[in-house]
Amino acid sequence: MRNAALWLDSKFGFEEHTIAHYAWVIVAIAGVVQMVGAAIRMAFGVLVDPLVAAFGWSPGSIGLAYALMSIVTALSSPMAGWLGNRFGARRTMFGGTILFFIGMMWTSQTKEIWELYAAYGIVFGVSQALLLVPVVPAVAAWFRRHLGLGTGIMMVSWSLGPALVVQALAVLFATLGWSQAFIVVGVVGTATLLVILLFFKNTPEDAGKIAYGTKDTDNPLITKGNVFVSAQKEFQGFVYKTNAFWNLINIHFLGCAGHAVILVGIIPLAISKGLGPLTAAGVLTTISIVSMSTRFAAPVLSEKISAKAVMFVSFFGQGVGVFLLLTADSTLDFYIFAVVWAIPYGGEGTAFPVMIRKYFGHTPMGTTYGWQLLGAGLGMALGGVVPGLVFDITGGYTWAIILSALFSLAGAAAILLLENTKKQLIPNWPEMEIKPEEVAESAGITASPRPAAGD
Repeated sequence: MRNAALWLDSKFGFEEHTIAHYAWVIVAIAGVVQMVGAAIRMAFGVLVDPLVAAFGWSPGSIGLAYALMSIVTALSSPMAGWLGNRFGARRTMFGGTILFFIGMMWTSQTKEIWELYAAYGIVFGVSQALLLVPVVPAVAAWFRRHLGLGTGIMMVSWSLGPALVVQALAVLFATLGWSQAFIVVGVVGTATLLVILLFFKNTPEDAGKIAYGTKDTDNPLITKGNVFVSAQKEFQGFVYKTNAFWNLINIHFLGCAGHAVILVGIIPLAISKGLGPLTAAGVLTTISIVSMSTRFAAPVLSEKISAKAVMFVSFFGQGVGVFLLLTADSTLDFYIFAVVWAIPYGGEGTAFPVMIRKYFGHTPMGTTYGWQLLGAGLGMALGGVVPGLVFDITGGYTWAIILSALFSLAGAAAILLLENTKKQLIPNWPEMEIKPEEVAESAGITASPRPAAGD
C-alpha cells in the first residue's frame, strides 16, 4: 500500500505533500471516531417524535435529555483533554467506546424518563467527551505543518456521520422501532470503534515515524518523558493568561448554542409545517451533506489566510441564514434553508484547532481544546433545550429561531475581539537538540524518500 501511495505521489507531482504517510491513517481513524461518536448526538432530533408517540412525554422534557448530555459532555471535556495528554488518546477513547456501548444499550431499553436522562444524558455524555476531545489534539500531534489540511479532512466526518445516521435512524425507526434501532447502531458503532482503535497511535514517535510536514532542518519536538510533563504544566500556565484562551471558550459556547437550536429543532419544526418524518429527516441530512464542503475548506483557508476572518464569516452567515426559517412553509423552503445555512454552519466550528496552533504553537492542545469543548457543550445544552421549551410555552418555534440567530451573531461580535492570529501568544514549545534523521536512526527506522515538507 505504501508503494502504491508513493507511486501516486510521483504520478501526480505532489511536491509539498505525500499520501504515503501514517498521518493520513490517523486522520481516517479520527474521522470514523467522530462519525460514530457525534452522529447520535447530531441525530437527536429524529428521536423526539418517536418518544412522544411511544410514551407521551413532551418535547421539552425529551429535550432536557439532550441538554443534560451536552452539560455532562461539557463538564467532562477538560478532564478528557487532560487524560488524553497524560495517558494517551488511544486509552482514553477505548474508555469512551465502552461507555458508548453501555449508553446505547441502556437508552434502547428506556421505559421511564429518568432512564433516558441517566443513559443518554449521563453515560452517553461522558462517552462523548472521552471519544471526541482527545482525538483532535492527537491528530494535531501528527502534523508539524499543514494542520489545516489534516483538520479539514477529519472534520468532514462531522457531517458525513450525521448524514448517514440521520437517514439510517429514520428508516430503522420506521421498520424496527426506535428501541431496536438504537441496539443496531450501538452494536455496529462499538464494534467499529474497537477495531479501528487497534491501529491508532498517539504520536508519530509511538509509531516510529516523523510528524507530517517536518523539514530536514527541524528539531523534533519533545513528546514524552519528565521534561514533557513539566513543560506541559508550565506552558498551560502561559495559555491560561491569554485573552484568546477565555474568549475562544465563549465563542465556542455561542456558536454551538446557535446551531444546536437548529439541529435539534429542525425536524420537529418541519413536521409541524406538514412535512413527513422521512422528508423532515432529509432536511437535516441535507445540512450534513452540504456542510462537508466548508468543514474541509474552513481549516485550510484558516491556515492559508486568516482564521479570524474565516470564523467571523461563518458565525455571521450562520446567524443571518437562520431567518429563512421564519417564512419556511413548504418542503422546498426547508431544503433551500438547509443548503444556504449549511455553508456557514460547516465552517463555524472547524477552525478552532488551527486557531489554537496559531496562538499557542506546538504546545499540546488537549487541555486547551477540552476547555473549549466545555464552552461548546454548554452551548449545545442551552441550544438543545430551547426548541422544546419554546414550543411548550408558545406552541411554536418562532422565538427559538430568533434566539438561534442572536447566539450566532453574538459569537461573530466576540470574534472581532480576538488577537491577530499572525502573532504567537506564548513562547515556542521546546525541541530536542537532534535532527529528524538522527531520531530515525536511533529508533531503527529506515528513512524513506519524502518531499521536503510532506513527511
